[in-house]
Amino acid sequence: MVFKSKTFAGGYKFKRFEGFPDNELIEIPVPPRVIIPLKQGFGMEVPPIVKIGQSVKAGQVIGIDDNTISNPVHSSISGTVEAITHLAGNNKEIKAITIKSNGTPEWQPLSNYSAEWSKLTNEKLEKIIYLSGIASLGSDGIPTRYKSSVALPGDVRSIIVNGINSEVYNLSNSVLLTEQRIYKFVQGLKILHKIMPNAKILFALNRDQNDIIQELVNQIKGIDWINILTFNVKYPLDSQRVLVNTILKKKYPYYSFAVKEIGVLLLKIQTVLHIFEAVTKGKPLIEKIIALCGSGFNRNMHIKIRLGTFFQEIIKNYSQSNIKQRIVANSLLTGKSINDLNQPIDRKINSIIAIPEDTKRRFLAFIRPGFRKDSYSNTFFSFLKKKGNTNMHGEQRPCIFCNYCNEACPVKILPFLIYQYVERDLIGQILINLKIFDCINCNLCSYICPSKIPVASFIKKGKNELLKQSEDFPSLKLLKINSKRRELYEEIK
Repeated sequence: MVFKSKTFAGGYKFKRFEGFPDNELIEIPVPPRVIIPLKQGFGMEVPPIVKIGQSVKAGQVIGIDDNTISNPVHSSISGTVEAITHLAGNNKEIKAITIKSNGTPEWQPLSNYSAEWSKLTNEKLEKIIYLSGIASLGSDGIPTRYKSSVALPGDVRSIIVNGINSEVYNLSNSVLLTEQRIYKFVQGLKILHKIMPNAKILFALNRDQNDIIQELVNQIKGIDWINILTFNVKYPLDSQRVLVNTILKKKYPYYSFAVKEIGVLLLKIQTVLHIFEAVTKGKPLIEKIIALCGSGFNRNMHIKIRLGTFFQEIIKNYSQSNIKQRIVANSLLTGKSINDLNQPIDRKINSIIAIPEDTKRRFLAFIRPGFRKDSYSNTFFSFLKKKGNTNMHGEQRPCIFCNYCNEACPVKILPFLIYQYVERDLIGQILINLKIFDCINCNLCSYICPSKIPVASFIKKGKNELLKQSEDFPSLKLLKINSKRRELYEEIK
């Protein structure tokens, strides 16, 4: 069934930005060399099971640990192990394996896969999903009996498939869900329901994607455990915390595990497609589709790429070399800048954004026409396509008490007031009372601030300082313990 769903209070709609990817999909040739981190997606780092000089095949498991909450890692290309090195992660270095390609595109399938997947036992289905590495793509790992998650399949009550596009730039659902892929997507949902029969599946989509919605309706006739929810979308609805609260009216357990605490598993469209490929064709997680976004690329499109490919391999072929630019992973507002282009593209990368680096200051920018500027207050005459770059378009000024950050906040805290306390180093119980830990780090408050105050940075500073002083605040002790547990399983980027 299809339901038109109400959205949340606050938020912001991004419109008409230059550099949005079109629906072209190009398969990138096998790269000459890859680096495969032994910690990708959800789960702990796994030890290598290959040695330097060893020949490996694409799809071969090169790292696995059945005794910890983790997921196997595969070679994405066929070739020779050149080195076992380290990459810088969030909190520590992690091991990674460098493999030199022999140029062959073929890959090694998993065992026991079957096009007649409904005849497979749940145990076999779960094992395929675990061994494929795909279980690392769930919000808290996809539960199986093989320690791929902090939960078991029976714990899941709701599976939310997040097809919402609310960012400035997004991976196109029209590319992921072509008419041929919609069948595979629905079959992937059926596989999930077989191993998690207690769960209702909720597929969230932008309301304007009529062709996809109609084809899905045709494919799921008679299935009462799949519901399609459509939204008039605004940012940051695709945030896990906002989406869970909007759909289920449940508070997302901050710094903990939604699949364990409230029985909710969040997945992406591409993850469901990967599950179908693994179960029916034996294909492990060795490649994925990503979007090339932003005006820094000479072509904005989608590419299918082997995991472990260097960012540099993409940038040198598709970016504009005549301009200085910043490379950002996944989100223009919250994504991490990629300063070392010799880093690998891993399982969690969905888009690469290239935007011009602009350090010029615009004196009195706030009173200029701004034909290509974005504006929360509609102050500027932005009738042209808006141009995203790294410049905040003006000097930082004192707060003018406009209340825009409070209006736009998707979780209805008071960013302006929290900023005032943190800016004055008044960090204590008052910030806890103001629900500072409800902040989802969407950075919308900083983006829309007409005075260009980095409000989100002050909120982040306040949270970090409070966690350091958690012994003084009994209500934060459990929060700190959960945040440390969470760190064990988070991805490297």
